[in-house]
Amino acid sequence: MSRPRFYYGWVIVAISGITLFVAFGVRLSFTVYFVALTEEFSWPRAETALIFSVGMMVFAATSLFAGIALDRFGARIVFSVGASFLSLGLYLSSFIQSLNQLIISYSVVAGIGITILGLGIQAGHLSSWFRSRLGLAIGLAFAGTGMGTLILTPAVEIIIANGGWRTAYRFSAILALLLIPLVLIFIRKPTHHEWQRVNRPAAAPSQSNRLRRKNWTLAMALRTPSFWLVIVAALCAIGPLRMLTVHQMAVAVGAGFDRLFAAVVIGFSGAVTAVAFVGFGFLSDRMGRQQTYLIGSICLTLAIVLLARLDSPYQGIWLVTYAILLGLGEGSRSSLVTAVASDLFPGQALGAINGAVGSAFAVGAAILPWLAGYIFDLNGSYTLAFVAAGFTIIASTLTLWLAQTLMVRAQGSGLAAD
Repeated sequence: MSRPRFYYGWVIVAISGITLFVAFGVRLSFTVYFVALTEEFSWPRAETALIFSVGMMVFAATSLFAGIALDRFGARIVFSVGASFLSLGLYLSSFIQSLNQLIISYSVVAGIGITILGLGIQAGHLSSWFRSRLGLAIGLAFAGTGMGTLILTPAVEIIIANGGWRTAYRFSAILALLLIPLVLIFIRKPTHHEWQRVNRPAAAPSQSNRLRRKNWTLAMALRTPSFWLVIVAALCAIGPLRMLTVHQMAVAVGAGFDRLFAAVVIGFSGAVTAVAFVGFGFLSDRMGRQQTYLIGSICLTLAIVLLARLDSPYQGIWLVTYAILLGLGEGSRSSLVTAVASDLFPGQALGAINGAVGSAFAVGAAILPWLAGYIFDLNGSYTLAFVAAGFTIIASTLTLWLAQTLMVRAQGSGLAAD
């Protein structure tokens, strides 16, 4: 019997990309809200950054449960609930009058929605549709985060400039609400035939196929050193990115750049991110996750160096170069870490396993943005925060490399946990 020409898994990739476009377009446009909120309420930068950091702690606390829910109830129900939380939280945020109110509405309510629609959960869902081309599928879907930055960051700045940040929150709430019918119509589980098709061995074994196949559970994964190394890698992977997400606009404005120009350039980094997610995903399926991740780490480190040296509005080419390097760094982080987790621990518990990875992402992403704000409030400079971010990039790269190396060696010698 001939195989159908069109594989429905690519529709799933498209819907994942759209949900990430909205969810992470909202999250990554916080850098614009950061400037508007500090100016209107005169909050210290550490306190304002706390809004983002608490949201990431909510992500850390709930990501594992979101993954378990995905395994139990399926993406159609879980993603609909996530979009509902996100829309409600953003709408409530448009009415706040204090920092604590915004923490509840944005950090907690909307934060739960972003968690449920998050990267680790999406990767777990995609792994049920793809195997040999999982890196490419995740890269294509995660490109939605970059497109969200490209479009929503300058769009939010324009809305804030003309109608205020409350209007911008209501606009974002409507976008989130529109995700619900999209998910209900198009998301489904793979059929038995589709499952057999995606698990057919490739003619040339990919990196993931070189690992012995087994149906991993979360309990089994917890007993391996590789799992904890992936968790450490995830813990250190996103923190530097989210530190830049929160503070990059403030750095650019402090250097004298026009706000809209800075927002457009930062948004441009999203276009680079979208291409990078696809390119790095494709590359990682062929040359390996470890090597590809190292390239992204170098790009992200160079981006931090450029931003640290930004001190004049005449350094426009530096800001553009920073945006390009940031986009390349962003496109190599979450997708490759979750792809490594999916390679090492395939099975029916990938939602829970990548949920745990997502929690680790969130802890790091909660600490560094707040720490950077605290350091700035103390010293009037981000220099020490940039140095700390550099060390976390190194730690993430080394631990991800070691996690995969140890698993391949353990399985090769028959010592992997059963």
